[in-house]
Amino acid sequence: MRSPEKKSFITIFSISFTSLFLFGCLIAYSYYEENKDHIERDILYQMKEYAFDFKDKKFSLDIIKASPEMKFFKMYQDDKILYSFFRFPKDDTLVLKVIYKQENFKEDLKVLIYKTIVLSSLAIVFIFIFSSVFAFYAIKPMKQSIDLLENFLKDLIHDLHTPVTSILLNTNLLARREKSEELERIELSAKTITSLYKNLETLQQTKNNSNEPIALHTLIEEKIKVLKKLYPSIQIKSNVHLSYVQGDQISISRIIDNIVTNACKYNKKNGKVFIEINGKELIIKDTGIGIKNPHKIFDKYYKENERGLGLGMNIVKRLCIQENIAIEIKSELSKGTTVKLIFN
Repeated sequence: MRSPEKKSFITIFSISFTSLFLFGCLIAYSYYEENKDHIERDILYQMKEYAFDFKDKKFSLDIIKASPEMKFFKMYQDDKILYSFFRFPKDDTLVLKVIYKQENFKEDLKVLIYKTIVLSSLAIVFIFIFSSVFAFYAIKPMKQSIDLLENFLKDLIHDLHTPVTSILLNTNLLARREKSEELERIELSAKTITSLYKNLETLQQTKNNSNEPIALHTLIEEKIKVLKKLYPSIQIKSNVHLSYVQGDQISISRIIDNIVTNACKYNKKNGKVFIEINGKELIIKDTGIGIKNPHKIFDKYYKENERGLGLGMNIVKRLCIQENIAIEIKSELSKGTTVKLIFN
């Protein structure tokens, strides 16, 4: 089950289970109170019978003087006993006080509590199974949509690869014969499509196991060359020295490509981008529009404007986890964003 499916399943299951559980608790409480009252009424009727035949050993009897505040055929309780008053035959000055031990009543309640717990446990098991089945079938349309989207992405990736590669090869061949601005623009556009293609390809790939020395400064310099042509109005300044890290080159290249491209893409007119290597830290700072919700920036398909697919930073986070790279983002609206990558 994929992450969006898990989140939806857990949410639907939690809502369903909690609501049914609370409703079940209300029913269990009503069941307990109703049966408790039934036990008390049953004891009261047994007391009445005992007041006539004195045959039930559960009860004991006392004869006391009548008083005006006494109510007949009513249950009274104290810490030790339950009792009720009944009229004494042929003498209105005396009453029969029928007594039932509190400990016996507590035993009756224990049986009721045990029965309530057993029934409640069975109900909870049923609620759990019902909520699980309900949640599973509720997310089924979403699962089908995600499957459809992923199949579409697979087909799109496959169909993009051949034409993009062909465009790049042919522009390179033509550039060798005669260089022109038009060819350079075509090449840059093709490289932009290639970057998008690689992002989509990353979504479909499993973890890369490659672990090799990577020239971090070289990756950054190559990216800056391309971005300066794509974003001529953006000033890109760098302070990068020889720096090598261990990891998968494709993954780290994707991380840098997405972050630096975003720094240019979401910058202001005539904005600036600063790239610096400080020990094991790579810092990318821009003077762009900033991020409204930095805590959501790594969510899949999240975007704060109409541009893009909302995949880039989600891919960055996934690859950072894969390559054991810590990532920190600080952003302020209208002032810019700073991204720090900490290599281990």
